[in-house]
Amino acid sequence: MSITLTPAEKELCGLLVKVTDYIQQLDPKQPHLTLRIAGGWVRDKLLGKESHDLDIAVDHMSGYDLAQHVNCYLQTHAQQTSHIAKISSNPERSKHLETATVRVLGQCVDFVHLRSEAYEETSRIPVVRFGTPQEDALRRDITINALFFNIHSQAIEDFTNQGLEDLRRGVVRTPMDPVQTFRDDPLRVLRVLRFASRFGFAIDGETQRALGLDEVKRDLDAKISRERVGIEVEKMAAGPDPLLSIRLILQNGLYANVFRAPPYVQNIGPFEDAGGVTQRVLQVLDNSSILQYLPSPLAVTPETRRMLVLAAFMYPFSQAQVVELKRKQAAGAQVVRDSLKLATADGDNVSALHMKAPRFASLAHGSLQAVARSELGQAIRDAGARWVPALLFAAAKDLHEGRGAEEVERMYGELVRAIAKQGLQEAFREKHIVNGKEAAELLGCRPGPAIKKVLDAIMAWQLANPQGTKEECRRFILETFKAQ
Repeated sequence: MSITLTPAEKELCGLLVKVTDYIQQLDPKQPHLTLRIAGGWVRDKLLGKESHDLDIAVDHMSGYDLAQHVNCYLQTHAQQTSHIAKISSNPERSKHLETATVRVLGQCVDFVHLRSEAYEETSRIPVVRFGTPQEDALRRDITINALFFNIHSQAIEDFTNQGLEDLRRGVVRTPMDPVQTFRDDPLRVLRVLRFASRFGFAIDGETQRALGLDEVKRDLDAKISRERVGIEVEKMAAGPDPLLSIRLILQNGLYANVFRAPPYVQNIGPFEDAGGVTQRVLQVLDNSSILQYLPSPLAVTPETRRMLVLAAFMYPFSQAQVVELKRKQAAGAQVVRDSLKLATADGDNVSALHMKAPRFASLAHGSLQAVARSELGQAIRDAGARWVPALLFAAAKDLHEGRGAEEVERMYGELVRAIAKQGLQEAFREKHIVNGKEAAELLGCRPGPAIKKVLDAIMAWQLANPQGTKEECRRFILETFKAQ
């Protein structure tokens, strides 16, 4: 396995070698520096993928000091320099060491020193000190992320003695004992799953056994912030194989740890449904004719895909409610917000897809010829801008519950065509032809909550009478509500 540098990478490596010589000339007593590109860039280049994730590891000096020397060298040679962004260590965000980020020859580069880490039993926050290349490699999450590219010798360095072979064979394993690795920093549990699904690699047997240990799960619950869990879930949902991601979570008995249920929750469904519905969502998105009937402005975007996958991951909570102080709330939104610490909008999207999909399923299952235009329009308005993903989620749910693919594609294809034929794709944007203030004046009453019933009737009339005028609507209002 070898790495072929792009012209820009060759230029950068050549510059950095000159910088180390320049530093040596400034201080001959300074140990000669060796610079290595570390981690993901090496892995991706060996897999034949381009990468711009340039992390330069340095021995005998901090990353920030090296970045300053790089800028000094560029200045003395009349070349452009950039501001150095000093990113302080932030263990809660998995930043255990200070990093310096700077643009060099047009490329964004992170400089950091080689390090070793020691952990205390109750914390995933390590004690960090300068380390050797081997110590730095062994403290990493998996062997394929522990490879170095020595920019001086142009050699690939595998200080774990397993990374290259694991990359060849498609194996994910920890560099050291997996139980201790996971107990030191349980976030590595989720990273193992994410990288296995990202590359379609197998998890090493010993690593696999450690993933399911009760003490590892307890540490995952106790030591890892929910923000970090949410970030990993987001990356899995947006990754190349979210189905493998959720299956690995389920196979290793980690669903309850990742998607932590709130107290007082009722009616959680089988966890395995998360895998089944995810499979069907991806089937609808990637191998279904339903999408071809969607007008181009409503085409499925990456954000729509992410929304659908997240709703599928959360499907066991689709009927669940949190009951507290006699109040009931949708559990799915609360899990997204509190257990994954994702945006409130993400929780709202998940709940909307779970709640609105049944209405589209009911329309698809029935006779569309008997469905009034106003009923179709109200379904669109009720789901709002989320109506397309809600409809697609309904199709996926039907597949999950056993309906045949041809039947589902026919039913939902006909539903989308009916919506388009009636010109209702943008019905959720339609404004009342007679607004609340005008309706109140017409009926001689004050605007307020009571006028909502009138506005609902106005919209139903508009949807049933797309060519109707404002004057005709006013007459409808008077005929319907004046006697009341």
